[in-house]
Amino acid sequence: MGMSEEEKFIFDLNGYVIRESVLSSDEIIKIKKQIELIHSEPDSLPEASRAVPGGPAQVLIDHPKVLDVLHEVIGPDIRLEGAFSMVRNQGERHGDLHGGGPQQIDPIFGYRCQNGRIHAGMVRVAFELTDIAEDDGATVFIPGSHKANFPMHQDHMSLEVGSRSPFLKSYSCPAGSALFFTENLCHAGPVWMRNTPRVAIFFAYAHLATNWHRFTIPSSVVRSLPRSRQAYFREAWIADFRTNPATKNSIDRFVTNDESPENSERRP
Repeated sequence: MGMSEEEKFIFDLNGYVIRESVLSSDEIIKIKKQIELIHSEPDSLPEASRAVPGGPAQVLIDHPKVLDVLHEVIGPDIRLEGAFSMVRNQGERHGDLHGGGPQQIDPIFGYRCQNGRIHAGMVRVAFELTDIAEDDGATVFIPGSHKANFPMHQDHMSLEVGSRSPFLKSYSCPAGSALFFTENLCHAGPVWMRNTPRVAIFFAYAHLATNWHRFTIPSSVVRSLPRSRQAYFREAWIADFRTNPATKNSIDRFVTNDESPENSERRP
């Protein structure tokens, strides 16, 4: 169905947008249990479930309500180039404010809107597996900083209570929601305030032609996925002009190709 006009307006204005309740209650229970065990008793899980996006979490890779957004803001040719899970306990934080400012020309993280189309570089998707309230200490942003023409001013880069920028914003959403934000947006994970942990999964999607992260997803996880989901880890290239006609690095080509998952993982 694609993004609604309101979703596109919000994403372009703020640099992030939330789709609430994209996961069913059964999916939330299974994935949340997997993440909790990854962080507490990984050996109790099958090998292919000890890291995301393996096991129950694999449904997130090509979830229709996720692809809807990514195809609008990145394009039809996307890769999943990074993934990690999080169990953040009360008092813990996850990174300082970073991003934002005049990086629109950056081929990896840049953001621009032209001819009615959004062109975002890397887009993070945070799958919240617990209910989030605005003052809990989930991910925070300085909305609009993804399009800023001046560097982020130090007066707006503190996460300390009493020193935070008046422009710093967070969000609220029920468990099972997906938060999408451009990596060019100034963002951080401040101190988690609740006594119940924040359980979440973060994916980094990028255009098929670019690559930023060194690949770290275990081969046992990739091999366990159906071929159609392994395709989201294919190499970063668009076309091979040594063939006639040129070979396009499409999902369909990958699914029908007999190359092994290990080769598609781009091991050095």
